[in-house]
Amino acid sequence: MVAALALTGCTLHPGAAAVVNSTTISQNHVEDLVLAACSFQKAARLKSGGASPSTSTASFRTFFTQNLITFELSGAAADRLHLTVSPAAIAKITTSETVPAGVDPTDRQLLVEFFTDSARSELQAAVIGAHQKNPSVTTADNVTKADLTAGNAYLKSYAAKQHILVNPAIGTWVNGKIQPGDGSLSAPVSAAARNWLSLRAAGATSASTVTGLPPSQICG
Repeated sequence: MVAALALTGCTLHPGAAAVVNSTTISQNHVEDLVLAACSFQKAARLKSGGASPSTSTASFRTFFTQNLITFELSGAAADRLHLTVSPAAIAKITTSETVPAGVDPTDRQLLVEFFTDSARSELQAAVIGAHQKNPSVTTADNVTKADLTAGNAYLKSYAAKQHILVNPAIGTWVNGKIQPGDGSLSAPVSAAARNWLSLRAAGATSASTVTGLPPSQICG
């Protein structure tokens, strides 16, 4: 959705996972989401009889930071154009998102809020696209996939003018995407752990590629 973002003018504050212009994405919030995702993963594994794959906490950390940055960008762009997304439109596309039984209530609430924010961000992109084609459109009530494509193109241009900085422990912002770093692993000293890092850097990891990581860095 987003393109390369200049770093000039951004300061990474202590406790920040990322900074989007003047908005700080809290590292604590990212870590809370990671723990919630781990709880979700464990519940899903139990529900499937142990068939669900494990995931590294580093992968979840990157995933959530990336998405929270995207949410900030799409929200800011929609506000700039005075475009809105109704709760009804959000509810319409979040009805299929379910959290398994057994997930802690606090974690459940965090995940529900994340699903809601994700839906809002997608609809914001779509209404931006629709507005570019027809300026009279200001809500997301009747947007289409074509509008989403057009909105993403707008956001790519918009994002290139914004300022983003990511905590080096999580990764580096390159061409609109977080390239994971090594800092999110406490001790990547074994051959297996180094191999995992190499696979991740090459984009060859999957949800089940956790061999060599300590238990504290594996979800599910």
